[in-house]
Amino acid sequence: MTLLLVSFAVLLAIGLPIALAMMGASLLFVGWEGIPMSVVAQRVVTGVQSFPLLAIPLFTLAGSLMNESGISERLFGFTRAFVGHIRGGMAHTAIVGNIFMAGISGSSVADCAATSRVFIPQLAKSGYGASFGAAVCAACATLGPIIPPSILMVVYAWQANISLGDLFWAGVLPGLLMGLAMLLLTAYIAHKRQFPKEQAFAWSRLASETRKAAWALFMPVLILGGFRLGIFTATEIAGVAAMYSLIVGVVIFRTLNWSHVPKILLQTAKETAVILLIVAAASPFSWILGIEQAPQLLSEILVRATDKPWVILLMLNVALMILGCFMETIAIMIILVPILIPVLNLFHIDLVHFGIVLLVNLTIGQLTPPVGVLLFVASSIGKVGLGDVVREVIPYLIVLILALTVLTYVPWMSLWLPGVFK
Repeated sequence: MTLLLVSFAVLLAIGLPIALAMMGASLLFVGWEGIPMSVVAQRVVTGVQSFPLLAIPLFTLAGSLMNESGISERLFGFTRAFVGHIRGGMAHTAIVGNIFMAGISGSSVADCAATSRVFIPQLAKSGYGASFGAAVCAACATLGPIIPPSILMVVYAWQANISLGDLFWAGVLPGLLMGLAMLLLTAYIAHKRQFPKEQAFAWSRLASETRKAAWALFMPVLILGGFRLGIFTATEIAGVAAMYSLIVGVVIFRTLNWSHVPKILLQTAKETAVILLIVAAASPFSWILGIEQAPQLLSEILVRATDKPWVILLMLNVALMILGCFMETIAIMIILVPILIPVLNLFHIDLVHFGIVLLVNLTIGQLTPPVGVLLFVASSIGKVGLGDVVREVIPYLIVLILALTVLTYVPWMSLWLPGVFK
């Protein structure tokens, strides 16, 4: 196991992509131990032979179609009419809009790109500052993987062998808590910096924007309502989301041309390939950790350290935050979840509850340099220096960590809705 982990770290340090680093470390271990190389090929293939993983390209496609069809802009128009009259209303609009968008796309990167294109120029022009705008767009995009549906939820449910439906319901209240925390922080910053107010609230404007966004607002209702009524399974939700986005964009809004579809499909294929390549490469890596008894070793270490579940959760949170600074979210999940499941079972920690804790940790990691993908997306689209965005995003990191603390030690937040809808 030392050979595997050291070689993996060295390959990462020299700049090899994480999928190739895992594959290279696995091949080195297999060659060293004299295991047939065909075992690696078999593990790679079986690693992606899973029905729930079909949801990944479909959720990715749904997010791309949503952005191209103008669904996100209509959602933002509705949320601006709803909260735009508050001081700092444009920043509030971005956060509330992402709460709705998270119920459609399931991807933090897609949400960040859509929000940044719309809001960073407007926030900069209105006196908020481009760096603050980029920080808000990056921070509120963390809601994408938490509020269902979610690509990361698909991966975790598949790994932990738990109900994807339970995990979907478990993410609703935590996502709303995170959104509320960011709204309160934004209100404080807006008051302190005297950000501008938009026009006064008007029921007529809200009614008009609600009509325009009705089809977009109905999508989360269709997804969760259809699942609750048993019309389609949790995996089929991804297909429903993609088809709904296509129909709304082409037939109803008429903002999406058929000529755009091949480009969207190609982009979806590229993004899906990146995710599934990591999943495939991590399969032999995780298998080797299993045969080397890494889960049992970790369990023994933690049992010697403490017998209190709350301490275990604290230690895991700290470890995940550190890893989130340096590794991609999918890779962390693929490598660690199989190792952690026996530990969680040993300490009687609910797997659904921990799933939400893990996902919130991973999304916070997307806001931390040097591998904070949301920071890179927002700063690139907004043409803002990365250092300036990092300085502005620190308060949002703090409130998100506070929300994570609440979610870690108040399991009711994650487990109430799954219990209600069983």
